[in-house]
Amino acid sequence: MAAFRVARVVVGLSLAVATRGAAVRPAGPLQRAMEAMAAANAEALAVREERELIGVRTGGVGALVRTSLDGLARTEGELGGYMARQGCIGVSRVLSQPTADTLLAYINAEVETAKADVDRGDVPFGARFGGVNCRGPGTYGFRQDLFLPASAPPVRAALGEAFRALAPLLRATVGPDGAIHEVSSLVADPGAPRQCVHADTIVLPCAQFPTAKMAPLFTFFVALQDVEEGMGHTVFLPRTHTADAHALWNVPQKQKEAFISLHAAVQSNLRLGDAAVFDSRLLHCGRANTSAKRRVLFYFTLSSQPDWPLPDGLHGSNSIREEDWRRWRVRDFCPDL
Repeated sequence: MAAFRVARVVVGLSLAVATRGAAVRPAGPLQRAMEAMAAANAEALAVREERELIGVRTGGVGALVRTSLDGLARTEGELGGYMARQGCIGVSRVLSQPTADTLLAYINAEVETAKADVDRGDVPFGARFGGVNCRGPGTYGFRQDLFLPASAPPVRAALGEAFRALAPLLRATVGPDGAIHEVSSLVADPGAPRQCVHADTIVLPCAQFPTAKMAPLFTFFVALQDVEEGMGHTVFLPRTHTADAHALWNVPQKQKEAFISLHAAVQSNLRLGDAAVFDSRLLHCGRANTSAKRRVLFYFTLSSQPDWPLPDGLHGSNSIREEDWRRWRVRDFCPDL
């Protein structure tokens, strides 16, 4: 069976790379060695970015600007413009504790089921997991992008509750007909290395694809437990989701490092049920999980444009089960938006 998608982010590359329908071939010794070297280089780069670049020349890493659900309602008319300018925002208490607890238990069980299915050869890796920037050694490493079936009751309940809580923001950005491009989770076990700075999607149009156009995709990371210091906050570089920012970032390494060091950085600092919302083109990275606890984020990606314009999901957001691809819209889970 052909893999539905391969690699949300390819380790060591500046741009997200994703394809659908590509057959997965067993890696030979040389390919495995090259992949291991690329992974080691990416992890070393990520450590250097943290120690020497991110926030070092801008006063450190600050806190992501956050609003409450009441704040969303009061500022609905300003939210679209804010996201267009900044590219990220935090929202408190998007999910209740019972909903988060139920989904967390489901994901913890599902990740083991998915690994067993892949190990037995029942499904290809790309049907259950996405490729992850700096995941660690082995097939699964310490960080997994586990796709979630939208029709599973805990997932469906969480989507509906989150959409209702986020209604003002959704109306301002994607609307009730917004398409669901991703339904997934990020599972970071103790030992998950820090990620290097990356964007999940490219800016379109661009020099390589001058006729392609894509409305913004917004990704929502929702914490299913308190993310304590050491568990791996997400770091964002606000205002880096634009064509100009990507042009300055996709340059030789020394110039790229200068760009990163001069940019303000913020981190998510999520508590249970909180969400970090960001434009998928925004530069960001996950910090290392140096704690003894697993960190799980539920996430989904939405856009007012239903289809990614490049073939086979190339450079797009593709972390979704095959049966859910191009199937769902916001109104399917929140009819009253």
